[in-house]
Formats: sequence, structure tokens, C-alpha cells
Amino acid sequence: MNRVPVIIEALCYLLSRMKKADKIHLVKLMYLADKYHLMNYGRTITGDDFMAFENGPAGSRTMNVLGFNQFVLGKEMGKAKRLLKKGEGFQYLPGETCSRDQLEMLADTDVEALDFVVEKFGRMDQWTVVDYTHKLKEWKQFEQLFKEGKTRRATIKTEEVLSREDKYFPVPEEHLKESRKILTGADN
Repeated sequence: MNRVPVIIEALCYLLSRMKKADKIHLVKLMYLADKYHLMNYGRTITGDDFMAFENGPAGSRTMNVLGFNQFVLGKEMGKAKRLLKKGEGFQYLPGETCSRDQLEMLADTDVEALDFVVEKFGRMDQWTVVDYTHKLKEWKQFEQLFKEGKTRRATIKTEEVLSREDKYFPVPEEHLKESRKILTGADN
């Protein structure tokens, strides 16, 4: 299933709540919303492929949507340009038709996850959020490679995003097992 329209609407929703945001902040918030949703419901919002970069984990399609990548957006380019507006520098604003009542692809649980990240991480500046994501187990496994300049990016398996970290993601271990079972279909 093509999740690009969901990514566009999720980014619009974040921008409608925040009024404006830096690209790196949006990418991190989207990643953390995916993490929250995966831990609580066994699936991500975006269906994205996750990568570790020097500035922390990120969804590759989310970054491509924000870059208005024609190959990734395809027939959704018009929707992206209506709902997302590039501001000055690396800033993004809600597009002219970005309003919460126009978003039809987001499930209630998607909105719950997006609200969670705005409430917990939305007021932090982007570098504080980057620093936070550097503490996540799924990124830390690559930290030394980045320090030694041996990689510019690495693949994070979706199952690795199920790592429980701290006060922001206090999901009980038993619940994580259920989410892992939903994700993988396995009973381990």
C-alpha cells in the first residue's frame, strides 16, 4: 500500500499544530511518532524505511516528501504542494489547504501518536530532539561508525525501533511483545 499520502497528511497535521518547523525537527517528530505508534499498536504510521544518519534516525520517504522528490511523490505531488509549504531556509509551514478537518488518511491512533510527539518534543529545539534520538538504542548501534567516518547512513530494521528507552516511551515489556508479534507475525 502506498503510504505517501499518509506521510503528507501526517506532516501537515504536525505543521498545523506547530505553525512552522525546521526540516530536521519535522523528520525527527515523524520518526518518534512512528516509534510511538509501533510500540503501542504494532505498526508505524508511515510504513517508512528507517535509516540512521549522523543526526539520528529518520524515515527515508518522509525526507523525500519534504524534499518534494518527484520520483517518490509521483501523482501525490499536487497534494504535497497544497498541504506543505517550504518557507525560508529549512523551514516548513502548513500549506494553504492544510487543515485538520481535511485530513482523511489519518487513523485516530495516528493522530494520537502525532499529538504525543508534539506535546513531548514539539517545544524542544531541533538539536535537543537530535540529541535525544542519539540516545535511542536503534541509533546507538551505529554511533561508532559515524564517529569513525565509516558510514553516512545505515539501515534500521523496523523491529529495532521497538526498543524501550525512557520516560517518553514507557510501554510495558508484555505490550512490546504483542506489538512485535503484530509486526512480525511471530510468537517470539
